[in-house]
Amino acid sequence: MRLFLRYLKEKRTTLFLYMVTVLFFVSVGSLYHIENMEKLLYAALLTATVWLIVLAGEGFRYVKKSRQLEMAYHHFTHSGELLFPKDRSGQLQEAEGEIEAAQDYDMAQQAFLALVCEAQEKEKQQWEEKNAERGDYYLMWTHQIKTPILAIKLLLDKPGLQEKDLFLLREKLLQVEQYAEMVLTFQRLESISADLVLQSYSLCDLLKQAVRKYSLSFINKSLHLDLPDMERQILTDEKWFVFCLEQLLSNSIKYTVKGGISFRSREEGERVYLVMEDTGIGIRPEDLPRIFEKGFTGYNGRLEKKSTGIGLYLCRQIFTHLNVTVRAESSQGQGTAITLGIPSARRSPKS
Repeated sequence: MRLFLRYLKEKRTTLFLYMVTVLFFVSVGSLYHIENMEKLLYAALLTATVWLIVLAGEGFRYVKKSRQLEMAYHHFTHSGELLFPKDRSGQLQEAEGEIEAAQDYDMAQQAFLALVCEAQEKEKQQWEEKNAERGDYYLMWTHQIKTPILAIKLLLDKPGLQEKDLFLLREKLLQVEQYAEMVLTFQRLESISADLVLQSYSLCDLLKQAVRKYSLSFINKSLHLDLPDMERQILTDEKWFVFCLEQLLSNSIKYTVKGGISFRSREEGERVYLVMEDTGIGIRPEDLPRIFEKGFTGYNGRLEKKSTGIGLYLCRQIFTHLNVTVRAESSQGQGTAITLGIPSARRSPKS
């Protein structure tokens, strides 16, 4: 009824002119042919009937087109698809909004086209930003991967490799593997939600899996490790969570010259809190709030000249999908502590 009334409103000028024409016709006829007044009124009634039939037919077609436009509008707002299959059109319900408030069909059509153009412009802008982001990262990654590859080549050229050189060689190969994993993770980050498999895991087992990968780095730098047995069950995705642990561990090892890395945990309510603490060089207070930003290397990264500023950024993005909170505390020259708040697989009873 709303659309049909809108149709009549659009045709109000035509209807008004018709009524004025009939009025003139009857008025003039009544002045000159008074005896034929009934015939004139009958003719006016016939023409009115024909007009009403035509008006009703056009109105039904107008209502049908308007409903199709509104359904396409609502489908586009919900799914971003311009066209939709016929079997789904019946599932779309009319709702109040800008297109329903349109005064005529042209205005409704313009509202829909404006929405489509705005969405396409926004999508184009997002695509350009992501494309530029990928380009920057792959360029940086290309330069970063050259360092361990060059080191491997130099080690392989040395005659009579010693055990220490073999350790260094394995460590450089580990760096290549780490960089390769980072670029693959960066590529898969947009579709991470479809790849998550949340299950109950032993926190201690996942930590051992990450530590085992960097055992050579601990040996080469003579760092100690304090990893007590933790009977904690967490709800997470093994692949993505271990990747983040490896990134955090790699950072700690990189900036720890002497001493070591220790882990401890506690369980509070529905979360398990894991604290990873090192005895490294620490982080400057002004850099601490920005260490999880994309591309931010800070003072330590500029000293190291090998930091990409991507590892911690990836961790923050992945932790968000895993519902894991992350907090960093540090004192310059005294080390850094990273605290993770992980969903517990054993929910505590509500008090």
